[in-house]
Amino acid sequence: MHLPKHAPFRHGRPAGFTLIEIMVVIFIIGILAAFASLKIGGRAVDDQLQTEAERFQQLVSLAEEESQVKGIPIGLRFTASGYEFLSMGDKGQWVNYSQGALRPRPLQAPFFAELWVEGRMVPPAQDQQAGALALDKEQKVLPQILLLPGGEVTAFAADMKVEGYPFYFHIESDVLGRMQFERRVLQ
Repeated sequence: MHLPKHAPFRHGRPAGFTLIEIMVVIFIIGILAAFASLKIGGRAVDDQLQTEAERFQQLVSLAEEESQVKGIPIGLRFTASGYEFLSMGDKGQWVNYSQGALRPRPLQAPFFAELWVEGRMVPPAQDQQAGALALDKEQKVLPQILLLPGGEVTAFAADMKVEGYPFYFHIESDVLGRMQFERRVLQ
């Protein structure tokens, strides 16, 4: 009778992973996932900011065209809550030009805009109710930028920003309405 040979008994560590090794791997995966989500989250903010800046640039171009086609001046003003396009009302006062795409546009936190005219920062105008006519001269709704039917534009620069975010989008227009669009880093 012949007995089968058995593998010799091994002394030392059994095959497999220890609990500590598994926990270290899970910890490393968690750190990598956190960095990946931060990158994705930052990219989402950047994409939203770029979309908002591109929307603003396209709306200004549309307002320039509408001013030329209809032969009317169109104004633009930034407020603490966004920006709006204006036209001259029946009584010679500026009122909201809320036709089609040129309706008032809110910029909700954390987004905000800074307006520069002639190299100076222009503070945001006071918010008005849509279509409201000013009753008092101090409450008069006035544009900060004019888009004229002849194609002339008040030269301006607008920076679309997010609080605490290191990048922003700069939109600049010369007096002939030629716009430049670029992504910049805060300094």
